[in-house]
Amino acid sequence: MKPINHIYFNAPPPPYFLESGFQIHEKNDTHPNRTQLGFFDFILVREGRLHIGENNEQWILEAGQSLILLPNESHYSVRPAEGHTLFYWIHFQTISAWTQSEQEHIKLNLEEHQRCFYPTPYTIQLPKHMSFPFPQQAYQLLEQMNQANTERESNAYWKKQHAFEQLLKMMDTRQNDDDVSPIIRLAEQVENFIRNHYQESITNERLAFTFNYHYNYITRAMKQMYGMTPNEYVMKVRIDHAKSLLLNTHWTVSTIAEHVGFENIPYFSNCFSKHIGISPSQFRNQYYE
Repeated sequence: MKPINHIYFNAPPPPYFLESGFQIHEKNDTHPNRTQLGFFDFILVREGRLHIGENNEQWILEAGQSLILLPNESHYSVRPAEGHTLFYWIHFQTISAWTQSEQEHIKLNLEEHQRCFYPTPYTIQLPKHMSFPFPQQAYQLLEQMNQANTERESNAYWKKQHAFEQLLKMMDTRQNDDDVSPIIRLAEQVENFIRNHYQESITNERLAFTFNYHYNYITRAMKQMYGMTPNEYVMKVRIDHAKSLLLNTHWTVSTIAEHVGFENIPYFSNCFSKHIGISPSQFRNQYYE
């Protein structure tokens, strides 16, 4: 059985809409061959069958089935249309990290740099090839995007982007709890707890009591999903919030340290310098000099 590929996108920001349309193929028409488009190409068949390939993989798309073609790969027609075929297409792009994998659940990491003030809280997981259980809703969203092309640009932009994000949510397999393993669900619950309680004392014992799991199991879940232990994730969230406060407020370093959950000011400065490479004051001053 062919493994199910998924495409993963860090968010925010989510992928953004570029343009959309539809195409009709009659018998013996073929899909154009393209190389390195520079953007993602989403295809959803409404009528007929579309034979299409990407590099060494090939698919037969029937009504209600979709495929996401990658920006820098080769796409080609496998064989001509057998009869009347109608399909929608969307071109979209992202500025965030993304990858394709056969693994069911992964977490992407953005390259650290000093302008990145917040951690990436979510990874959108889209099937490369899927069958929509209720395709009519997807068709309606595509129709909304296409109809918006006739409206003035200021209205059309928001309508198309909103409909596109609704489609992404519909496709995101992480929205379906049945597809999420217990260890992934636990990691997401712990991550959410940390994000909402990072200013408080978050001990191993508190996490074990809150989630009714041994701390070692919680640690394994967090490392599998986020690549770090709960304590390391607490530190990351605190430092990221401290970076934002240093640039967006006039609070003193000691006030910021206390606000994000540090009781010891020298310890905060040491942790900040270890993670960012410079002291809190130097980090603030480099953007105001």
